[in-house]
Amino acid sequence: MNLTNSQYETLMYHYYDTQAASHREMEERRREVLKKLPELEELEAKARHLSLSFVRDTSDASTDSQALDNLKQELEELKNKRRELLEANGWSEDYLDPIYECPDCHDTGYIGGKKCHCLKKRAVEYCYMQSNLSDILSKENFDTFDLSLYSEDDIDDMTERNARDTMREIYEEAKKYTKNFDTEPGNLLLYGDTGVGKSFLSHCIAKELLDSGHSVLYLSANRFFDMLAARQFDNTMKYEEKNTTISYILDCDLLILDDLGTELNNAFTASQLYHCIESRLLGNHATIISTNLSFKSINERYTERVFSRIMSNYRSLRLFGSDLRLTKHA
Repeated sequence: MNLTNSQYETLMYHYYDTQAASHREMEERRREVLKKLPELEELEAKARHLSLSFVRDTSDASTDSQALDNLKQELEELKNKRRELLEANGWSEDYLDPIYECPDCHDTGYIGGKKCHCLKKRAVEYCYMQSNLSDILSKENFDTFDLSLYSEDDIDDMTERNARDTMREIYEEAKKYTKNFDTEPGNLLLYGDTGVGKSFLSHCIAKELLDSGHSVLYLSANRFFDMLAARQFDNTMKYEEKNTTISYILDCDLLILDDLGTELNNAFTASQLYHCIESRLLGNHATIISTNLSFKSINERYTERVFSRIMSNYRSLRLFGSDLRLTKHA
């Protein structure tokens, strides 16, 4: 997963906070125990001294094996005394041991320089939260995609194919897109009439990629341009917030821009759309755009250079059929 700097820092702050909280808890426990068992401090100091001696003597080739065995035995006896002291006074033997939320990485997020399973899981959960899709994806995904909603009697005048066969092919294309995302991320333009399943299909793709550990951001066109306008013109917004906003939009693994064409059209929207498309292309980050607009309308609404970037770098999938929102309630 290619996390932005701000995303990575947010995740790592959790580990720093966890380590600090654990340290405070350990110190509190230690004060509690030593208040009742002051002799424990001397016992632990002796154990530390013997441990250092053992390490030193182990690396010394002249040390005989009997001396090492004696040191081991002394350390074991001290360990047993410590355990007996704690248990005799109502504490568990591990009461003063380090406290870890994740015992595998010791709350660092890494094991041997590689991301721990807990960091990977936390990254997926964080990306779900930031995707704006966490609630809807349990209902709209590849498992709930219903081809029977598309009629075999609806024939496309352009292709002379029926809606169900058309959508079956597009469904398979979308599955292939998610399967090959790491090697062939690409960009998609989902276009067609209102209610034919463009948003649903983009949700299916989003869930697959989020579940496989990719960062996905879903934005309606209105929300997308509102965020960019606030970054550009809102003087009350802090610089860090502005930077985080544009960083995530431009650098997430997949940006889904839904219902392009429903926003207020002006020179600002056209220029910002071009900047976003161009920046993500240069960064090799995938984008999915869904729209009810025809190719001609896209060209007229967003200028030739936007249209050219989309036509040259996006795979166009035309969804066809009756309005599913009407079909479901028929």
